[in-house]
Parts: sequence; C-alpha cells; structure tokens
Amino acid sequence: MRRMALAFPLQHSFFGLELNYKPILHDEIFTLIYHSHGGFNWDDVYSMPIWLRRFYIKKLVETKNEENKAREGKPTKSNNRPSPPPIVRKK
Repeated sequence: MRRMALAFPLQHSFFGLELNYKPILHDEIFTLIYHSHGGFNWDDVYSMPIWLRRFYIKKLVETKNEENKAREGKPTKSNNRPSPPPIVRKK
C-alpha cells in the first residue's frame, strides 16, 4: 500500500502557547484575581482576550498608583483629628 503525502503539511504539530508565554499569562491571571479582590475568577481571566486582560491590568495599576498618591498626600494619624461640630446659637 502506498503512503499518501499530506495535501497541507503542518509546520507545527501542536497549536498552543509557547513555553515562554505561559509564565506571563499566569502572572497576569494571578495579578487580576489577587488584586481585584474577587472581581475576576480564573476561568474569566484565562478565556479573556489578551487586549482586554491587558486593559484591566493597566487600569488596576493606574488605580493603585492613584490610591498611593492619595495616601501620601493625607496627613498623618496624629494630625488627622475630626473637627468638632459647629455651634449653633438660637436667637
């Protein structure tokens, strides 16, 4: 019996992630799940398009940077005393 040649020979036998991309993907998954405090789950992030996952990571970094700047601008706890209520005098 003669062996038939493939009409469309494949260059790769497996279509999937390259080995150097897997740590990047799982780092992004961890970052979104951990720092979003339950806003995402593993399945959502894993199946999310790359552009959308990167968008959320960028927004998360921007939000955390703004929180840090706001925290640095606040006075220390010793100076952070509540102001007394205004005194209203009846006439």
